[in-house]
Amino acid sequence: MKKYILLIAILFASCSAPNQEPKTAGYFIQDEEESYMIGSDETTDFVKKWAVSHNERDMESILSMEKPDIHIELPDGTVIDGQDEHSKVLESFFANNVTWEPYWILPYTSVKAEKTWVIAGFRLTSTVNGEENVIFHMGDIQIEDGLISRIYVYENQRPNSNN
Repeated sequence: MKKYILLIAILFASCSAPNQEPKTAGYFIQDEEESYMIGSDETTDFVKKWAVSHNERDMESILSMEKPDIHIELPDGTVIDGQDEHSKVLESFFANNVTWEPYWILPYTSVKAEKTWVIAGFRLTSTVNGEENVIFHMGDIQIEDGLISRIYVYENQRPNSNN
């Protein structure tokens, strides 16, 4: 009987699934060997919290989630380097009473470079002179050591009637 139990245990052990490499995809012109895989929902939650901090006008919270030397490139060509510059831009952002609504977030990791990124879409709404204005932003957001280090922002502004 002990032989049968041992034989069954060996059979079960040998039936375990083989280790498989994670599925990757993608292309990067600067390194054609680079590929990407889906990231963590913890990263998604982090970016959601960062957006909420903007809506709450919580400068301290926003800056605590960013590296001191954060680098941001805006759609109009403006480049923001460092938290001091970013906090000045945020003050005007807050003055225009802009709200952020993330409508999709996809975290991903570069396999070869081992970098964490998020690509995300945000609906930004503001009211200027009593008129609601909506702009759609898409951002490539890099996270290093648990903090946002770089952001590249792209914009799609639609006529008010199609918001």
